[in-house]
This record gives sequence, structure tokens and C-alpha cells, in this order.
Amino acid sequence: MKKQLLLGSALLAVISAFPQNGKLRPKPSGIQNTQLIAELKFAEETTSSRSAMPQITEAPVEATSASKTSAINTWAKISGSGNILNSTISYGNPLQYNDELNTVSFIHRMNKTYPVTPTPVSTATSGVIVGMITTNWGTTWDSTVLWSNNTEWGRYPQGGMYNPPGNTNVNNAYVIAQGPTTGAATGWLGNYYASRQMGSANYSNTITTVPNEMQWMSKTGPFAPNLNRHDFAAYCFTSTDDGKVRTIGGITDESVASDTAVMVVTGSFNAGVFNWAGTQINPPTLVNTNSGDEEWVSRPMMAWNESGTTGYVVIIGARAGATGSNKGYQPIVYKTTNSGTSWSLLPGIDFNSGAFNNVLAPLDSADSFGVKTKVIPFFNWIEGMDVAVDANNKLHIFTSIIPSSIDHPDSLAYISTYLIQGENYRWPHVPGQRPYLYDFRGDGTAAWTCLTVDSMSSEGPAGLSTGYGFADNPWDVDASGNKCRIDARLQLSRSSDGQYVIYNWAESDSNFTNGGKKWNNIPNVKARCYSVAGNSLHPVEINVTKPATGSNPNVASRAMYHFTSPTSATTAIGPLGPRLTMPITVTNGNPYTQTAPQHWYMSADLNFGSVGVAENALNSASNSVVYPNPASGNAVLAIDLKDNSNVDITVLNTIGQIVKTNKAQGQVGENNINIDLGGLSTGIYMVNIKVGNASSTKKLVVQ
Repeated sequence: MKKQLLLGSALLAVISAFPQNGKLRPKPSGIQNTQLIAELKFAEETTSSRSAMPQITEAPVEATSASKTSAINTWAKISGSGNILNSTISYGNPLQYNDELNTVSFIHRMNKTYPVTPTPVSTATSGVIVGMITTNWGTTWDSTVLWSNNTEWGRYPQGGMYNPPGNTNVNNAYVIAQGPTTGAATGWLGNYYASRQMGSANYSNTITTVPNEMQWMSKTGPFAPNLNRHDFAAYCFTSTDDGKVRTIGGITDESVASDTAVMVVTGSFNAGVFNWAGTQINPPTLVNTNSGDEEWVSRPMMAWNESGTTGYVVIIGARAGATGSNKGYQPIVYKTTNSGTSWSLLPGIDFNSGAFNNVLAPLDSADSFGVKTKVIPFFNWIEGMDVAVDANNKLHIFTSIIPSSIDHPDSLAYISTYLIQGENYRWPHVPGQRPYLYDFRGDGTAAWTCLTVDSMSSEGPAGLSTGYGFADNPWDVDASGNKCRIDARLQLSRSSDGQYVIYNWAESDSNFTNGGKKWNNIPNVKARCYSVAGNSLHPVEINVTKPATGSNPNVASRAMYHFTSPTSATTAIGPLGPRLTMPITVTNGNPYTQTAPQHWYMSADLNFGSVGVAENALNSASNSVVYPNPASGNAVLAIDLKDNSNVDITVLNTIGQIVKTNKAQGQVGENNINIDLGGLSTGIYMVNIKVGNASSTKKLVVQ
């Protein structure tokens, strides 16, 4: 959410962005090929961060500063990792809460001071995977080594807890880690699947000797029964009440060096051993006639209901046969209602129907050899996306939208860019063309629907030295001359019963960035809540990492690389809204050094039932714009609302007399409200905008 504008120069800068004869709609000034970003596929990890990490003796349980009377709503440093790449994939799920066990787990690469036994060879120390477990919401933590291999080094860990159906005893559960491996031979060599029995008596810094607690699967075979080749099993780990754990990865065609399908991997526990089986899904995407690559992004997403019966796989790509506004990089969704035995392809979101005109309105149309065509929405995986399944077994796709710039079938990965004060952005960042956040909902039984959740005031600076915003990225430069890319990391959490969905993302207040730029380099995590039963968005946005009181300077405006648990605990349901406890981590450094990141944890107390709506209203009123200015006959109030609100407009002359009034019922998102200036003489007037109990006054010249 955009913060209150500073008075004076900031307000004048906003007003000056509009011409005298109408509201300026910024036009694209360039294009960006998102395939260049996608094709990196974290390749830098195979050639960097291979140096040995010093071994320093300390207790097997990793040091934590969270040992206090209560860890609820208190940020505490719980560990670190060998480098920042541990946390860069927002689609991974290394942080998990299990409501039956009332336990939180966090999977990460080994801290430099963690004394794993036996000591790995020096080059393999960066690939040791550690699981951390707390049964008291972060007051104290245990840790245990899950994976250590001298030739197969673990990377990009995710995981959580396997819990037998009906069990509530943590000693009968297992902590699990999964991810890809690299090694002395460069490239991605396979995937590790590691597990260890939970309970304080079983946690150890000594590598397990239990058969099959550490399993490695080569990408070249031989393969496990019912599981063929799959690559990068680093996405969307899920544990459900049927005693199954699941992950998803790609299937790479080495001849074209791109993924051609995805693999849903399911783990079943049997007599002390996890058996892994896979289901291959091949999305019906266009094939680029120039490169031979399939037109989709190799970052698949997956979500399941609590029971494990209904699940969805979401792939962002250009669907074969799509026309008009439906032909861009958009969700290709598969659904199962029988725990994954079979999958069906669902109809896509129909942007040609007119039902999503509010989504299309902020976007510019694509260009076909100099001729503007239809608007083609591009689901912006660059800033992060997430999916969740609610109590009604409906899928939620949380995303931002940017326009595809070219409608040629081989160029749908190109997006528009906008030049603002010498900086190239993916959004114009003006009223009506902001980074809006949307929740697309559906289950295949009816047409998709869309909810406008909020808007952001920033976007992520690049990590590549040739990318936009690189100079404003605060991370240090690695051996390749690059930094780590920063994004909004859109993520979803839900209450265990699925009745509430929590949206969260990281953004920066551009009133305080260097030069007022829109780069997300001083991020804080924001959260909003949706009620499934009420089919309503709660009016309050909560600043999770920079609360009004109790802020931690190590986390506030430094909320890099956050993870939230896909499941949160419901504490209470009040008349004004729910109260939920959401596990969250932030990984940063001070200074921002890629080789020495620290993990911060909090059990966030999201009390939507007691927080007022004044901040939302104040931000909406303050950030509104009256245009054209000067005006004659009519003017328009452009106001971005965070919830459905009454908007009162009062025009006063220079001696404070009311000369015009208008009342409107505003809706969530961008509103353009007419102001009748008929009969007013030439001169200076003040326009007071009131939203709820908040108000803001603008100067208007009538000519």
C-alpha cells in the first residue's frame, strides 16, 4: 500500500505529471525479454559459492536469540546459511506449520558454524542441509542435519513435516528436505530427498545411518520405480492430512536446454522408508519456431486442500490455440479430486469475455508490426506468484499483471517497459497504472473470478549488472559481477481449515527510497486477509515487518527474501475479523553480503479483528490526484481505494466557502470520480477529499 505523500515537493511532482488538457497515460518506452530472466534458472549457483566453509565448534542445536517468555510477534535471529542463494526461490516452501503437531519447521543450508559429523570434504560443506524445529512458536529451536554428501551438494532446500494420519505426537513424525544437487561436475545432477524422525531424542548433527533417510535420484537414472527423470524438485512442498508429502519440479530436454513438462512427486511412508512416485504433466503450450523452446516459465506451482484430495498444478505459459487477450503468459491449470490419481486440464481465464475489463484497463495493448492489437495480460512471475486452496476447494492465484508488448507467437515473453525520470520500470506507477495485486479464483465448475487485493508502490531491482535498477540494489556484487535479484515475493498462507486466505508481499515506500525511485530496496512485508465464508477482503493491511510498536531495526525496511508458511494458526474469530498466527522468516544481512546471510523468524500475530482502518483511508485520500489542473467545466478525482469506501468531495473557495460537493461509493482499486465545476469563476480553489474519517486537501486552479 502506498504511504502518505510528503507535503510540498512530492505533491507538486505528482500534480505536474498531468497535462493541462487531461490525465497523462504513460506509454511504453521499450521492451524486455522475460525469457532472458527465466533462462538463468539459477545457473549461477553451479559455478559460484563452491568454496569451503570454516568449521567452528558449537552445540548441535543452532544458537538462537529467541529464548524468551514469548516469541509471538517478536523477531529473532535463529540461524544463517553459507550464502543467500538458499532463500532466493519464493516458490519453494522451506517454512511449514503443522496444526496437528502445533510445530513449525524451517529447512536451510548449513550455517558456517554448524559442526556436522563426519566433516564433509571442504567443497561439500556448502551443500549440507539442516532442519530446524520449534514446538513453542519460536521460543526455542532444535536442529538436525538432514543431508550431507561429498559428491552431491544440496541446493535450494524446501521441506516440512510428514505426519501420520491422526497423529498428534511429534515423536512419530518426520522432518523432510528436498531440492536439487550440484557437485564438482558443473550443472544440476539430480535431487535429494532426505528425512529424519522428529523428537528431541532424534535430533543430531551426526549424519544419519538409517537406510533411505538420505536418498539421491540422478537426473540420468537409474530411476526409482514409478518415478522417471525430473529436475529441480524445489517448488511447493506440501504435507496433507492423508499422510502424503508432495513436491513439483520440471523435466528438462537437454537438446534444447529447457523444460518440456513438469513432474508431481508424491512421497508415501512405509515401514520407515519414504517411497517416491511421480506423475508427469505436459502443458499444451506454443513452441517458439525460432528457438524450439516451449513457451512457458519453468517455475511450476502446486497447492492442495488440507485433506489431500483436491490439488492444482499451475503453469504460466502461452497456451496453444489461445486467441486475442488470452494468448499471453497466463495460468494453465490442472486439477485432481482423487489425490492425484488423475488430472484434468481446466479452462483458462477468459480475458476476451469482458468480465476482466478492470484488469485490462491499466494495461497497454500489444503491438503487431506497428499496429496496436488487444491487451494481452502477462502474469508477472518476475515479482513472484503463489497459489492456495480454500475451504471450498477453490484455487487462488495471487499475482500482479503487466502487459505483453508484442502479440507475435514467438514474442509473447516480451513485456513493456516505461521510462520514468531516467529509470526503466515495468509499470508507469501513476494512478490507474500501478502494480495492482489480484486474486484469481476458480475450480473449473464456473468461470474464473478476480478480486483486487491491493497495489504496490515499488518493483524489484535487477540482480544482473545489465538489468534495470541494478545500481539501487543494495546487495554486494559476487564474483560474476552480479547481485541477487529482489522481488515482491507474493505469497499465500491460509488458516488450517481454509476459511481465511492471507496475502503477503514485500514492497518499499518510495517516499523514503533514494531519490523517490520505485525500486524495492527498503522492503517491508504487508499482509491482508480474505474471508471465504464472507467472500470479502478485510479492509486492513498489516505491516508485518514494521509494526507501529515493537519494530526490530534488523528487519524493518530490511525484509529481504521472506517466506511465510502455507498454513497459519487461527487464534480467534472476532466480530471485526480473525486473529491468525503466521510463521514468517526474513533472510538478510547487515551489510547485505551474499556470503553471510542471517535468518530471522517471527510467529506473526495478525490481528485483523482489532486493527482500525484509518491508515488505509488516509493513504487513499493522500495519494489521490485531481486532474486536469488547471481545469474548466469538469475535473476528475483519481483515487486508489484499498476497500469499498464512501468518498466525499468538497470544493471550497479561498475564503473557505463550500461551492461544490459530491458523494460517491468507491470500489476497491482505481476510481475516477467526476467533479462538476460548472458556474465557478476563474481562480484558485481547494478540493477536500474525505474517505471515512481521513481527509486530504488539494489545490485546484479553475480557468
